[in-house]
Amino acid sequence: MSKANLLFSIVSLFIACTTEDEAPPLDFPEFVNGAFAFQGNQRKYILHIPDSYDGRTSVPLVVFLHGGGGNAQTAQGFTNFNQVSDDNGFLMLYPQAFFETAPDSYAWADGRGLAPDKLGIDDVGFIDALVTALKSEYKIDNQRVYLCGFSNGSFLSQRIAFQKNDQYAAIGTLGGTMSERLYDDGDPGRAIPMMYVFGTADPLVPYEGGYVSGNTSLEPVKGVEEAVAYWKANNSCLTTESKLDVPNMNTTDNSTVEVYQYTNCSCKAIVKFYKVIGAGHTWPGVLLPAGHSFGETNMDMQAGVELWNFFKQFTRC
Repeated sequence: MSKANLLFSIVSLFIACTTEDEAPPLDFPEFVNGAFAFQGNQRKYILHIPDSYDGRTSVPLVVFLHGGGGNAQTAQGFTNFNQVSDDNGFLMLYPQAFFETAPDSYAWADGRGLAPDKLGIDDVGFIDALVTALKSEYKIDNQRVYLCGFSNGSFLSQRIAFQKNDQYAAIGTLGGTMSERLYDDGDPGRAIPMMYVFGTADPLVPYEGGYVSGNTSLEPVKGVEEAVAYWKANNSCLTTESKLDVPNMNTTDNSTVEVYQYTNCSCKAIVKFYKVIGAGHTWPGVLLPAGHSFGETNMDMQAGVELWNFFKQFTRC
């Protein structure tokens, strides 16, 4: 065999034996400001990519739905999720609602009769389609996709939990519950690990249920303990664990945290409830800018860290 033929054979053998996982790592930007066509509109999102992501190994994806009046940009500082993403190596997705209530302020069609609901905006379908599209573009572990939201975004996360939950291994809800209609007539169709975080002194979403912000033109919502009980029953959880108290490390935040967990569930779909006593419509661990009056912010825990610690236990069942 000639030297040329021998060299060609060696190169061919190397190429044939190279697997996808052995492909050279790729460089990715820290942020992707994306647009996605849905219902004839260009929908926006921001994807945060941790430095550890190289495009070769599948990683988890966490989806966060901002609150009413928020957007994909402000959601990042509000939650501190990017730091959690960097520390743990998962992709962090911030979709943005389409209905604009004021400049750079958006609201989701969460099913309670808000303006975007009346306009026929399908945010349930948008989130599902966006996640599906990103799975084809990035190396995402199909069994480890997680969804969470705050306030208006939390009500949408619960709507998705009932109406289009098949992509998610676990769901988190902060500063919100579920509509009475979902509670009475909805059917998730499977057990889903569920985490709730709620302040007992929330001035917007009543702890015991009723009308959000006192707006009787919208569908009322269930109290948080009723919502937690719903998921406990849906997931067929048999064990109620002893209450845990989060150490009161910050004695100036006028709030404490009790943790309730329900285990021995179908498909290992644990339900966990952080009862933030004395806190308002806020994100534990991240202080609001001065001038916002949504109640106390608990600083004994970081909600983003707690959500990830909950999510990472689960693969899609």
